[in-house]
Amino acid sequence: MFLLTRNDLLSLEHHRLERLCSFFPSTLTCCLLQLDQSNVLTIHCSEPWLVDHLLSEIDRLCYYAWLTVAAEHVSICFVQEEIYRTSAGDHRASQRHYD
Repeated sequence: MFLLTRNDLLSLEHHRLERLCSFFPSTLTCCLLQLDQSNVLTIHCSEPWLVDHLLSEIDRLCYYAWLTVAAEHVSICFVQEEIYRTSAGDHRASQRHYD
């Protein structure tokens, strides 16, 4: 029987977040990403243009967040304040555009 350790799970989560960043290299690599136990992906943006850019691609962002890290919700924050929150599942209908 193979059991994953806590370090294994953290490493797996880190690689999943890196994979998500690879779809948005000009924005997500500049942000701090956190995935909590409730599968809420919180994206902390350091610049307002990052928020604007992510919001302009929210359907695509939610689809890839759901696909790569199994995020149930996506939250975009700026200066420690939540700017936008949505259910990632609401955006899965548009997945055919990104396959």
